[in-house]
Amino acid sequence: MAYRVERLPLTAVRGSGSRSSTLARLSRRRTKLPSRVFAAFHALARRLERQRFEPAPGAEERLVDWLRQSGGARRNLDALRQAVRRESVVILVPMLRGTAAPRMDEILRLITGLELASLLRKRKLENVVTVVWPVLQASDEAEAGGSAIIQRSGDLEDINFTGDDSQGYIERLRTTLPGTGFSAWLIDQITRAASDDPDRFKARLLMRMFDDDGLALLPADAAGEPELDLEPLDKRIARLGALMPVIATIRDGMTGHGPAAATMQPLAYPSISATMVEGKVEQWLTKFGISAEEVLAREAKPEDLARRHLPRDLPGVFSKFKETVLASMLQAELSLNELDFTPSAETKRALDSFDIGCDRLRQRASAEMQREEEINQRQLAKLFHYMLPVSQPQQHVVSLLHYLDFYGPDFLRSLRAVLEADDLRHQVVYLAPNKGAAEE
Repeated sequence: MAYRVERLPLTAVRGSGSRSSTLARLSRRRTKLPSRVFAAFHALARRLERQRFEPAPGAEERLVDWLRQSGGARRNLDALRQAVRRESVVILVPMLRGTAAPRMDEILRLITGLELASLLRKRKLENVVTVVWPVLQASDEAEAGGSAIIQRSGDLEDINFTGDDSQGYIERLRTTLPGTGFSAWLIDQITRAASDDPDRFKARLLMRMFDDDGLALLPADAAGEPELDLEPLDKRIARLGALMPVIATIRDGMTGHGPAAATMQPLAYPSISATMVEGKVEQWLTKFGISAEEVLAREAKPEDLARRHLPRDLPGVFSKFKETVLASMLQAELSLNELDFTPSAETKRALDSFDIGCDRLRQRASAEMQREEEINQRQLAKLFHYMLPVSQPQQHVVSLLHYLDFYGPDFLRSLRAVLEADDLRHQVVYLAPNKGAAEE
C-alpha cells in the first residue's frame, strides 16, 4: 500500500528543562539540509581515521556476546564487529533505556540513521554502520518515557514494559490491543522477542522489524559503569566514542543545533519529524475544511470549527420564514375578500396550524443543531487527540505497536518509502489508500 506524504514548514522542538515538546514553524525557508553537512561528515571521518585508539580489553567479545544472546543475525554481528574494530564509522541512534515498546520518535530516529547511512554511502563514504543504543533517560532532552496506543474510543492506553514479568505483559497486551486482523501476528512477533530485560526485549523486536545490513545494537551499559547515568548525555556519547568512531548522533528536531553543534564531535543530525494521519482523521479534516498544518501549528480552534458550518442565527431564519409565509397567506385572504368570499374559520385554522407547526419545526431544528454541534465537538476532540495526544506531537506519545496492530507488517516498509531523511520539514503521512478513505 502506497502512503501519501505532505511536508509542512514545521519541526519538532523539545523544551529545555521540562518534558514538554511542540511543533514550531521553521525560521528559515530552507527545507533540505545543505551539502556542507555531508562534507562535514567526510571531514570528521577522515580525522577519525588518522587517530589511533587502543581497543578496550574484552569490549568486542562482551558486546558481540550480548547481541548474539539478543538474537542478532550474522549481518548484525558483523556490523558490530566492524564498528568496534574501527573498520566502519558509526551513526548513533539514541533510544530510551529500560523500556521495551518502541515509540514512534525512536523509530523515526532509527529510520533517519539508516537513511543517513545510505546517503553517506552514495557520497563515497562506504563503510558506515548504524548503531542503536538505549541511553536516553527521563531527564534527557525532556524525554517523557511513555509509549501508548490509541483505542478505538480515542482513549490513550500506556503499553510500556519496564521489566520483570514479560509473560504477564504479553497477556495484558492481548486484552489491551484493539482487535484487528493483524493483532495475532503482532502478538506472535512480541512473544518471539519477549525478554524480562526491557532493553533486550526492544533489541529483539527491532531486529525482527528491521533487516537492514549495517545495523547493530548495543546494551545500555556499553559505555561503562551505571554511575554514567549521572553524566550529561553528551558525555555519555563521548565515552562511547572511545569504543567506536561515532561521526553522527541522531537527535530529535532542532535539539542540539546551533553554532556550537557544528564543531561538536560527533555531529548532531536532525531526526525525521512526522505525524501519521489515519483514514478517519483525514475524513474529519475534510469535513471541517481544515488542513493538518492548521491543527499541528495549533492555529485551528475547535470551539470555532464546531459551529463553522451551522446556521449562525436559527431563530432569525425562522422569523423571516414565518413572516414570509404569513404575508403570503394574508395576500391570499385579501384576494378571496375581493371575491366576496370570507372563509374566516378556515383561514384562522390555517394560521393556527401553521403557527404551531412552525414552532415545532423551530424547536426540532434547534435540537438538531445542538446535536450536530455536540457531534462536531466530539469529532474535533478526537481529531486533535489523534494528531496531538495530550497536547504533544504524536511521535512523542504513540507507540509503533499501535500502527503495526492496525496496518500490519507492511507499515514500516510503506512508511520508509515516503519519508525523506534530509528534509527539515515536518512530514504528514496519510495512511488511507485514497483521500479520505477510512480503514476497516
